[in-house]
Amino acid sequence: MSCSQKPIFIHIPKTGGTSINCVMKNTPWQTTLDFHYRHLDFDTKTSTCGDIFELKNKNTFVKEFIFMMLRHPIDRLISEYYYIRKNHEFMGLLSTAPSCFEEYIDNPQTANYMLKFLDGQQIYNNNEITLLRAKEIINLIDELDIHVGIFEEYNRSLAYFSDVGDFQWPEKLAIKRATLNRPTIQQVSPAIQAKIIAKNQLDIMLYEHCRERLLARTQQLEITKIKHTGGKLDFVIPYTLWNCILDIELQNRSFIEENKTFFVTLNTYLHKTTDNGKDYAKNWLKLFKKSVALYFKGSKFAKQIKQISRRCPIDEIIEIAKIIDYASSSPSLGLDLGQAKIKLPLTSVMADAMTGADRIEKGRIQW
Repeated sequence: MSCSQKPIFIHIPKTGGTSINCVMKNTPWQTTLDFHYRHLDFDTKTSTCGDIFELKNKNTFVKEFIFMMLRHPIDRLISEYYYIRKNHEFMGLLSTAPSCFEEYIDNPQTANYMLKFLDGQQIYNNNEITLLRAKEIINLIDELDIHVGIFEEYNRSLAYFSDVGDFQWPEKLAIKRATLNRPTIQQVSPAIQAKIIAKNQLDIMLYEHCRERLLARTQQLEITKIKHTGGKLDFVIPYTLWNCILDIELQNRSFIEENKTFFVTLNTYLHKTTDNGKDYAKNWLKLFKKSVALYFKGSKFAKQIKQISRRCPIDEIIEIAKIIDYASSSPSLGLDLGQAKIKLPLTSVMADAMTGADRIEKGRIQW
């Protein structure tokens, strides 16, 4: 890459690309889409990189420096499902709403999405990728000399990008989009893992081709180990742009829907007064528990919520969600489903804060 050349980064969802995008642009959050940053258009839910993989455009992109990351389909699909399983805007694009991860991967709309993304498709559409088209895309990766990193070889990938593109990576790289509540690969049964492989053969072909290519190109390269900082708490702020924090675990959303004014007000207030996920989660717990104690005074529900205490605020919120689910089907706890009950007691100081700007620049709140 020449000194004056601006790279094109293709960011396939759930491949570790947000951290790279933020380092490149020196921003706290994902940047807007343009010619040089290709990702998912959240309005249309469509990939913005399809033009790169049209044969007629090969001469347009052959001189561009293009790079991207891939992730093994098993881990990528686990991350994808547990990241958006409670997002009704995305799940509504599926022909049948999945009740579990296995149902999600059984739906052909979720298969081979890395190739579908490169093909410029809308997420979860019904168009399948043919073997011929998959080979065509892989050939274009080689012909355009698109530089491909591998999520499972993250340090090697960044070293490779630095070697071919003169990128300067920091000694510490912040994790920007950790899924808040997901199983590890080891916690997913071998049968389900085998099913993912069987249903995503074309993505496996893409992944293995590019992984072998990366390993061959970096045999003599010195690999610097980059320290990864942050974790799931750092994703609380972007997650709550799209979801109520309880959605990381809650199964029955009736309590959220009936008390949406409370949860939206609380979310808006915290976005205006906190600039990190840890403070958001801790303050959410404080204000939620205070409101529950006030509006459900003397109930078994309030007593159980008060007793919950965990070292990690996310784990505490997960336990609260479990209690809400249990209370939703157990009237004796006093949750009182069927009517809006809980409110956020706004002080004058809090009311003033609500008129201010968010503490950190980011996208608009969507729920």
